[in-house]
Amino acid sequence: QFCRECGTSLGMPANNNVEVARDRSTRYHGLDALRGIAMLLGIVLHAALPYMPNVELWWPVDDRVSPLISTIFEFIHMWRMPVFFILAGFFANLLVSRRSWKSWWGNRLLRIGLPIVVFWPLMSLTLPSIFSYGRTGDLIFFYSDAGQPHHLWFLWQLLIFTILTVLFTPLHLLGMGIANLLRQSGLGVITNISNKVKSLASTLLFRTRFPFVFIILACVINLPTGGELILNPIGSGLYFAIGYSLYGNTSLFLFLKSYWRYYFVAGIIGFTLYTILHVISMNFTANIYSNETARALGIENETTELLALSGYLLKMICSVLFSYAFIGLAESKFGSYNAKLRFISDGAYWMYLIHLPLVTFITFSMFNLSIPIEMKFIIAIVTTSIFCLTTYKYFVRSTPIGILLNGRRYPFKATRN
Repeated sequence: QFCRECGTSLGMPANNNVEVARDRSTRYHGLDALRGIAMLLGIVLHAALPYMPNVELWWPVDDRVSPLISTIFEFIHMWRMPVFFILAGFFANLLVSRRSWKSWWGNRLLRIGLPIVVFWPLMSLTLPSIFSYGRTGDLIFFYSDAGQPHHLWFLWQLLIFTILTVLFTPLHLLGMGIANLLRQSGLGVITNISNKVKSLASTLLFRTRFPFVFIILACVINLPTGGELILNPIGSGLYFAIGYSLYGNTSLFLFLKSYWRYYFVAGIIGFTLYTILHVISMNFTANIYSNETARALGIENETTELLALSGYLLKMICSVLFSYAFIGLAESKFGSYNAKLRFISDGAYWMYLIHLPLVTFITFSMFNLSIPIEMKFIIAIVTTSIFCLTTYKYFVRSTPIGILLNGRRYPFKATRN
């Protein structure tokens, strides 16, 4: 028997394999909530962009900037997508282990492929017009694919990962066949060596409590894009892979639940250093332009490159530290079923899909208001969140759209969830 609310087993399994049965019935409520929060923080980031420096080439901006909002943005942006892709890998392994690869492929096609098909034209119908409004003040609706896939870029990357696993399956089966042939031919030692090498590589990359090798590899892979995953599916795939490994790594998972505070403190120290370096870099750049001698000696390039590289390394280290910290925190403190958290985590996908036209229109429409920009920031977040949650409750959760986004349709309730 299973709990109708949370899906957790209520009784002992019928067979003797207690641990397997328990694992198959376990619901990771904390990680579900963390995944939802990571999506919802997209509203915060997109509400923050108009008040940040040096984004005017690709985003309409207010005539003022806010150091506080910029710091909030940098903190969230540092770990949000890494932890999202780690969780995507974790839940991918969970579904494959409990069901099959085919089941996961079908799930991805329904939960990712279909939303792309539906929301691509909706974004093309709204976002170009809204961005034009943000720059000119004139709201004229038109259709354009410019800027696609917009905020849905991560769906395309997840779809790429799915396609790659489909293509890789025949190669994996071929490798297994070759290994069996080698064993039958008395050359099993080659297979044993290969397995040991793969096991060692997996341990060094993904299974240690502080993955130095993973961080080094992530630094190298993400260097061309400065750690930005939107243009680097290989970098995103690396986080996906460590998440996929985490599901089967019970020792590390339990360690994160017990010692997440240490990762968090280390991450805060790293983020503080990153912020200090960022301020130093901005001040140095401002001062160097007034010093012709320094520019002539090439001091500008050498120093700015050193500061940028140091900041990049801290950013990559903190992305892992905060990801591990929040994964441990989520399961340690929010591992039990909570109706309100469940409602928010279920609604997060819908909220993220539809939020960008709304939050951009609200922020752009406040450009001429003479109020503190921090107040504009809060108004945009709260208004967008209320609208998205309300539409989810009344138009999505208990409708066929809810089946598409949540995998099931919840009966409508006037109260609670």
